[in-house]
Amino acid sequence: MINQKKIMIEWDKAGLPNNNYTYGDITSIYDDLSHSSDNELEANKMFILAIRKAAMANSTTSMAVENIVREWLLAGLTNAQAIGDYEKESQQMQRKGRYGQPIKQESKASEPTSDEIKQQNERWAKELGYESVAAMAKGTHDLLVNLRATRKERLANKPKSGLTAEGHQVVRRF
Repeated sequence: MINQKKIMIEWDKAGLPNNNYTYGDITSIYDDLSHSSDNELEANKMFILAIRKAAMANSTTSMAVENIVREWLLAGLTNAQAIGDYEKESQQMQRKGRYGQPIKQESKASEPTSDEIKQQNERWAKELGYESVAAMAKGTHDLLVNLRATRKERLANKPKSGLTAEGHQVVRRF
């Protein structure tokens, strides 16, 4: 038995049209589903999934829902679980770009490991002239403490020297 209330709620959420033909469209789609699915409950689930998929594709016609259902039935899908697997698999398949070339996809940024971080810190310490990473950390800390302590003086000297607090030259207008 068609669960018309749930289907109509999903239909309205998706922004699909409600007109004189809506009931006929819904019953014909449901009839196709009920004859091909495992049972009535699965037919209702499949119908709701088709409506949601059409909504995600910004479709505004009942024909879009019908085409989605037809695609699933031609693929031999008879329940909601099979549809989920089918859709997941179709998304994982690599899509072709223009002229049959595969779409270039960037790999996700990987998290640096602790060894990589350690090696990078050692390399930076050598580049900056420190003996070790600990010495670089202490030197950086001392530099930041010194900058914080002398901030008022540097800000007060700004108009006199023509430099900003960071040491850049102030733009002068003529």
